[in-house]
Amino acid sequence: MKIFSIGNHLTTYLLAASMLLLGVLALESRNMVQPQANKSSAARPEVNTFERTNFSAPGIAAFSEVTERPLFRDGREPPSEPIAATVTAKQSPLRLQLEGVALTPSAKIAVLRDIGTNKMLHLAVGKKHQDWELTSVTDTVATFKRGAESLELTLKKN
Repeated sequence: MKIFSIGNHLTTYLLAASMLLLGVLALESRNMVQPQANKSSAARPEVNTFERTNFSAPGIAAFSEVTERPLFRDGREPPSEPIAATVTAKQSPLRLQLEGVALTPSAKIAVLRDIGTNKMLHLAVGKKHQDWELTSVTDTVATFKRGAESLELTLKKN
């Protein structure tokens, strides 16, 4: 008696299966390419077409309630009015040192060193630095003014 081994006939089985698969794919592709005769164009439902119109966005006044009531706040109440910045803002002191003075008939210039950045500044009378205005320059004194405050820087002799 001869033992039947599937390994001897595996190539034949694989070849037959691939031929069968190729036939099925050929039939399916043929059906996809040819239009189907039983469906007529009259039987197809009509597709709704919308007329195109120009869209114009509403003005900002239409959204006044939305802008008055912020979305991400508790209770969606409008924020309170801010306190004037001039009252709450802490004004910085003048951090300059007078290093020299240049006096000419046409201009008076103060040579200053910014203590915070260690940079040299040349300011003429009437120029501002950090809201401080240089109002006058003499041979040893530079006078600055900010609002009602006044500050004099004197030239140090080494």
